[in-house]
Amino acid sequence: MSAVLGFAGYSGSGKTTLIEQVIALLVSWGVKVSLIKHAHHHFDVDVPGKDSWRHRQAGASEVMVASDQRWALMHELRGEPEPSLDALISHLSPCDLVLVEGFKKDPIPKLEVWRREQGGPRLNADDPWIIALVTDEHQPGLLPCLDINDPEAVAHFIVRRFDLAVSQHRNRAGSVQVRYFARLREALQCDMESVALEDGRTVADLVALLRARGGIWSEALSENRTLKVAVNQQLVSFDTLLQNHDEVALFPPVTGG
Repeated sequence: MSAVLGFAGYSGSGKTTLIEQVIALLVSWGVKVSLIKHAHHHFDVDVPGKDSWRHRQAGASEVMVASDQRWALMHELRGEPEPSLDALISHLSPCDLVLVEGFKKDPIPKLEVWRREQGGPRLNADDPWIIALVTDEHQPGLLPCLDINDPEAVAHFIVRRFDLAVSQHRNRAGSVQVRYFARLREALQCDMESVALEDGRTVADLVALLRARGGIWSEALSENRTLKVAVNQQLVSFDTLLQNHDEVALFPPVTGG
């Protein structure tokens, strides 16, 4: 069964461009991807005057056009109800991942695409199906936060989230996934995020980079606190070198007897 992931966001947020970039990356890694896009009710993929258009105008319920490069099936509803997302997915050939643009009210996992310049409320406040925020500005909260200008990080997140098999999955330079736990997560109001990091950096370098954000980050990650750190689920010291796409878990110091 194919994994299904939606992209939600206001018009002009850059959803289509991001999806285009993510598809190209996933396909280059050997992932078979299909796409469903919800369009305005007057859309048409046909050209007036062409044979296929004339056949539809004559009353045909379905018209299929085929060549040695592609085939397309056009189905006229002619008063029938608009098909559900599940019904549309059932028409697709088997694939690893179905990406969905539109259908924002459907109960499927979604990435919310949000840009600072657009403003407006974020959709995840009313949609529990949003699993991560893709944005051009760090946003506090419990959702993973991904850089909209780093489609490769978004593609890697999708691969991990849906456990997709990849045949040519090459690590990108300079990114780790950071997870915050217990009181640290509560203080920072952040559950997980992707953090850009240069090659050859250590856990100490990562913590210093986070602390440099100032405010609550500086306080919660202050040098006089004894943090516990795990890399890929193994406890490590602060001088541990980090590799591309390591998962780094930060735990607050244990207090009490």
